[in-house]
Amino acid sequence: MEKMKRIIVVAVMAVMSCMTAAAQESVYDGSTSLVDISNQWEGETLRGAADGTLIGMLDCFNKRWPTWMVTHALKTMRKGLKVERYGERLPSVFYDPKNGWVDVSSNAMNKEFMHVCYWRRTNGHRLLAIYLGKPVDPCLHFVCFYDYDPQKHILTPETHIIDGFKTTKDRKFYYNLPEEGKEMTISESSERGHFVHTFGWDGMKPVYQKTEEIVDFADGEHCDEDE
Repeated sequence: MEKMKRIIVVAVMAVMSCMTAAAQESVYDGSTSLVDISNQWEGETLRGAADGTLIGMLDCFNKRWPTWMVTHALKTMRKGLKVERYGERLPSVFYDPKNGWVDVSSNAMNKEFMHVCYWRRTNGHRLLAIYLGKPVDPCLHFVCFYDYDPQKHILTPETHIIDGFKTTKDRKFYYNLPEEGKEMTISESSERGHFVHTFGWDGMKPVYQKTEEIVDFADGEHCDEDE
C-alpha cells in the first residue's frame, strides 16, 4: 500500500511538472526575435494605430512586431488591471494608466523584459518609448522610439533621439524610462567606469543634461559579465 502511495505521489508530481512547463511555454510563445526587432524597427513606419493611448499605440506595434511581453501587457491593460501576476517564474505586468507606463518582467532567469512609457509633445503628437531587452543569448538592450501622429494614426521611428547612447562592444547602456514625471536616465557600464546620464524634457524630446560617475553600479536587467 505504501509503495502504491509513493507511485501515485510521483505520478501526480510528474503531471504537475509537465503542466507547469506547458504553462510556461504557452506564456512565452509567439514572440518575434528581439534581434530582428533591434535590426529592423528603425526602417519601418507603423500604420493603423487606433489612437494615441498606450493601448492603441502598443497594439499597432504588436501587430508588426508581436512579442509575448506586449501581448500580456495589452491583456492586462484591457482588463483594467494595474497589476497581474501569472505565477512563480512566470511574468508579471505592472500598469500605471495615469502616468502612461507599463512594465513586463519575469522571475525566470534569462527571459526578455519590456518597459514602456510615452510623453505628450507640444505639437499634439506623442513620443512612445518601448524598451526591450534580455540578459543573455544574445545580450540585448535597446529602445524603439516612435512619434505618434494623431491625424494620420501612424507611428514613425525616431531614430536619433539618443544618438551616442547605443550599446557597442565596449560600452553598454541600460535605459531608465520615467515611471513618473518626464526625466529619463541612462546607466553606462564600460572600461572607463560607471556613469548615469540624465535627460530632461524640452517638450518634444529627451535632452541631455548631465553625467555623473558612480562607484557602485547595479541597475536594471544587466548583461552577464562574460557577454
